[in-house]
Formats: sequence, C-alpha cells, structure tokens
Amino acid sequence: MNIFYNVCSITIGVFLIVFGILTLVQKKKILFSILTFIHAVLFIGFGILGFPLMDTEYELMTILAMLAFSITYIICILTLYKKEPKPAKEETGTLNPKK
Repeated sequence: MNIFYNVCSITIGVFLIVFGILTLVQKKKILFSILTFIHAVLFIGFGILGFPLMDTEYELMTILAMLAFSITYIICILTLYKKEPKPAKEETGTLNPKK
C-alpha cells in the first residue's frame, strides 16, 4: 500500500514543479514559487525515500511527512497566493470631471 503513496508523492512533486514555473513566469510571485519548489523537492525526495523503507517500522514516517508537507503547502497557498484586486477604471464623460 505504501507504493501508492510514494508514486502519488512523486507525481505531486512533478506537478508542483510545473505549477511553480508557471506561477513564476505568469504572475511573477518569486517567494511563492520558491516555496513551491521546496515543497516539490520534499515531496519527490520523500516519495523516493519511501521505496527502500517499505516493510520497515519507518514506513509510516514517510506518509506522515507527506501529510505535513501537504498541510504546510495549503497554508502557503492560502496566505501567499492571493489574487490582486484589479484597479478601478476611471469613468469618462461625467458631468463633474475632477482633474
């Protein structure tokens, strides 16, 4: 059963790398992209580390670490990946122009 978590962790890590690159290129959010890359490396690293630890007493540690990484990444998304408010358009053609 642990092989499922290891493969999912590696897959999530690859998706996070792609998401981090897209966020860096499109939205220019450097801090969020760095944290995304760090979480991606942790996911991939613990996914690979889980293969030699299968059928040992430390098998559960990799699953709990992946859960912790998921929680911290969700917190990062909720705090750093906010949408910026759009600037209000100036109205033209009003009776009282304030210039």
